[in-house]
Parts: sequence; C-alpha cells; structure tokens
Amino acid sequence: MTDWRGNAESRAHAFAFAGEMSLTRTLGGGDDGIVFATNRNSAIKSFGYEELFLRERDVYLRLWELEVNETCGCHVPRLVDFSNAQWCIEMEIVQPPFVLDFAGASLDQRPDYPRDVLEDWQAEKEEQYGDDWPWVQSIIASFAGMKIFLVDVKPGNITLH
Repeated sequence: MTDWRGNAESRAHAFAFAGEMSLTRTLGGGDDGIVFATNRNSAIKSFGYEELFLRERDVYLRLWELEVNETCGCHVPRLVDFSNAQWCIEMEIVQPPFVLDFAGASLDQRPDYPRDVLEDWQAEKEEQYGDDWPWVQSIIASFAGMKIFLVDVKPGNITLH
C-alpha cells in the first residue's frame, strides 16, 4: 500500500467515525482515491491529493446546486456530506447506468487540448464504448451544458449496463 492510500484510508475512517457511521467494505479505487461503502448505504471517497478532492467536491456542489441526480438516463450520485479537513466526500450509492468520479473534471472552462490529442481520445472512446458511444457523447454534452467538462471518461466512470 502506497503512503497516500494508507493516509486516505485513515482519513475515511476518521470521517466515518465523526459522522457516526462505519465503513463496511471497499468499493474501488484508482489514482485519485479509495471508495468505501458505509453502513448508511452511502459511499465515502477519500482522496490521496487535496487538489483532486477540491475538484470533485466542487463538481458535486455544482450538481447539488442544480439539483442534478440524473442525466441522459444515467444516475448521478447525490452529495450527502464532505469534509475539507479529511478530503472525503460522502455520496449516495447508484446502480448502472451511472456517471461518477469527477476528480478529473473541470468547471467553467473546457480544457484546451491539441486537435490530434482530441482525435486520439475520441477514437479510443469510440472503441471502448462501441455502439454506446453516441449515448456517452450525449452525457458529455449534458455535463458541458452545466459547465462541467468530463475528461476522465471510461467505462468505470460512465457505466451504462
């Protein structure tokens, strides 16, 4: 276990304890954090890096302001709570189809990538999603309409089936 993972797990336990809940199992994790299920049928994501926590927290706050919990037929987890000190976000657990993991998203301004990078990215996504790619493009456009620009698009983050 790398150092940030151990720290993230410790912060998740502290966040859960402060909220009078417990972590029941690990749901997943990646380069940005670890996600745990709680005994309140919610999930806690604990981040390895403050910058990624702040980015995802701000996306969830935007979604909360806009009262978005569904788009294009996909569930979007509802923000339950967060801790700036613990770099943790508590959210509801959703079933497919869903969109989640916003640590790579940007708010208000579309990232500026060179044309060839965008073309390679699109070709990769078309291959990953196959016939579902138009649905994924609709989801990306829906978020862009909320000034949330999804970058980390992959089947684990946009799960359709």
